[in-house]
Amino acid sequence: MTVGADLEDFTAGHRSHGRLTADTGALTPNGYRLTVACLCGVTFERWITPEEAARDLVVLARLN
Repeated sequence: MTVGADLEDFTAGHRSHGRLTADTGALTPNGYRLTVACLCGVTFERWITPEEAARDLVVLARLN
């Protein structure tokens, strides 16, 4: 699965709990850590490599 698909699944399952809070760690040469926290206490965490970020941007660009 792509980062976008994983995140979409997470948000679909937790959107009804209220506001989701997202944060990214510092950008490093190897990527960055994305976290999305739900009010129910579950947190989506994913290390995003530069390659994954670029691949997801291509997918989003095609949708527009």
